[in-house]
Amino acid sequence: MSFSQILGQNSAIRILRQALIHGRLAHAYVLAGPEGVGKTLTALTLAKAVNCLAPPEPGEACERCVSCLKIDSRNHADVVRIDPDGDFIKIDQVRELQRQLRFRPLEGGRRVCILTSADRLNEAAANALLKTLEEPPAETHLFLVTARRHRLLPTILSRCQGVKFKPLSRSHLVQILRSVSSLSEEQALFYASLSGGSAGQALLLVGRLDFQKRVSWLETFGALFQKSPAEIFEICGQMAKEDEGLADLLEIWKFWVRDLLVCKAAPAEEDRFINHDRVGEIRDQARIFSFEQLQDFYRRLAEGQRWLSLKVNRQAALETLMLEMRKRGNEAGPAGNKL
Repeated sequence: MSFSQILGQNSAIRILRQALIHGRLAHAYVLAGPEGVGKTLTALTLAKAVNCLAPPEPGEACERCVSCLKIDSRNHADVVRIDPDGDFIKIDQVRELQRQLRFRPLEGGRRVCILTSADRLNEAAANALLKTLEEPPAETHLFLVTARRHRLLPTILSRCQGVKFKPLSRSHLVQILRSVSSLSEEQALFYASLSGGSAGQALLLVGRLDFQKRVSWLETFGALFQKSPAEIFEICGQMAKEDEGLADLLEIWKFWVRDLLVCKAAPAEEDRFINHDRVGEIRDQARIFSFEQLQDFYRRLAEGQRWLSLKVNRQAALETLMLEMRKRGNEAGPAGNKL
């Protein structure tokens, strides 16, 4: 993949490419930004550009030479990638890296070392890595990739140059999702809206949340306030069997309430809706409830998620949540609205 194919990170890529082109590539960088926005991909693409045998232009890789193909297959002797071993990057992994760094690059180019999730270095590994950063080997560049920069030792940060990566726009996320899946524009936009600017998170959501099932869940929410307690008990009994899908259901409801709040506060800002395909329903329901009622729904749903994460009785927790929401939703608001 060339730099031009990495979307939404022009500023970060420009900094790194210009440093490479002008011979000022530092010995160590911290690539910091949200998960799943292209940090590791950028580091790997830079590794190819550093070692490319036939660069089409300065600071770029050909994607076809032996060196580029080896890096793509993780088979290049001078491009080392260290991922956490379980919960942490451990001292043995850093010691093995240091052993490799005693020798000159084996394939004649420059060595690139990429530590993914660098904030997960354990204390011993972080202190060992610090020695390498204090006395960096020649012809070697280290890239520490992290979504939690604040967890890195200040002494490590002080010996690295920082490059900031930003969340991806919805349009870029839609483009990425549609390039790797069979999603429609409407579906891709929904998952992009939920992802917090992360392509990695958006792809996880595609595999977890059923786009069409969401519709029936939202219909259940809309009908909740007309149900009798007996009907709610029956609904909760069915929902309690959803297993992992139950957490997704509450998340969908929470984002629906968020859309209703956005509609109340800024009715002209339709592009900010997550459920962008259901604008009419959002507007209809936003008129029914007061701002205070919607805030209360959101708080109760978040609290319900917390209770379910504690492995309480699922059905009892749902019954309490839905009965409280039904009661609150049927209270007359400031304008006298009552379901």
